[in-house]
Amino acid sequence: MATKLKFVQLDVFTTTRFLGNPLAIVHLPNDTNISQSQKQEIAREFNLSETVFLHETTDLDSPVTIDIFTTDKELPFAGHPTIGSGWYLLSQAPERSAVTLRTKAGEIPVLRDSQRVGLQVPIKFKVHAPYKHPNLKGLQAKLKDHDYVNGVAGGEALASIVKGMTFILLQLTSEDALAGLQPYPEPFHSSDLGEWAGFVGVYAFFEREDGVVRTRMFEGSLEDPATGSAASTLGGWLAKRKGPGQWTFQIVQGVEMGRRSDITVIAEVGPDGEVSRIDLGGSAVEVMEGWVRVGHM
Repeated sequence: MATKLKFVQLDVFTTTRFLGNPLAIVHLPNDTNISQSQKQEIAREFNLSETVFLHETTDLDSPVTIDIFTTDKELPFAGHPTIGSGWYLLSQAPERSAVTLRTKAGEIPVLRDSQRVGLQVPIKFKVHAPYKHPNLKGLQAKLKDHDYVNGVAGGEALASIVKGMTFILLQLTSEDALAGLQPYPEPFHSSDLGEWAGFVGVYAFFEREDGVVRTRMFEGSLEDPATGSAASTLGGWLAKRKGPGQWTFQIVQGVEMGRRSDITVIAEVGPDGEVSRIDLGGSAVEVMEGWVRVGHM
């Protein structure tokens, strides 16, 4: 007998439908028992960058458990699923100003701020040795040496927001260079990450004169219209470069895909020069709802 599960789909990091990053949220009632492999199958069927499985509860004073899946793996944390889930739960409870999400990376309070929500990212921030894989730039036929801040031969920053979520921060010299990037045939990996090993994405960025940071994110052939974990990683790395204090970054991603996403990152750096806190902010809008059936007829 098939099990029917309610789902909603949002566009996250936008207030305009059909922009931002789509997110499916599948409701799991308390009496529902589906396996990890079934969750993975559902996420693969939605074919979005992430799908959330929301464990239903009527007690929003306690943490609400969510599971986050890409099309091929479960993630401990990701930005647009947590922003989207927090926004959705608070939209269903307009009398509330806050809700706490329980993820594999820890508990995350989400606060309402007008149309937006914000959350403190659960960080274990680490900067690794520079990344120098030859294919990172060698496969980008449209870009030349002058398109890279560090040149074709230079290494690029490699940083993790939490264990298992790492990004190559590819710094470019113009928006034209950013637009010229092409997807990669397969994801990159690093044998030097040790206990930080897991997901590795390429987060390319250009710092505009007006302070806006323009970005694109690739995991192999996949381009993501908004990546909160990558934006948080970049914000932490940029803040470390600036030094002790609190730094706010307005990040715009997804433009080249026709899905502009607006992401806010606030990073704090302590007197020791280390990242002590990262906050992520954004909005969302509901697009569709329906049912997904799991199991045999």
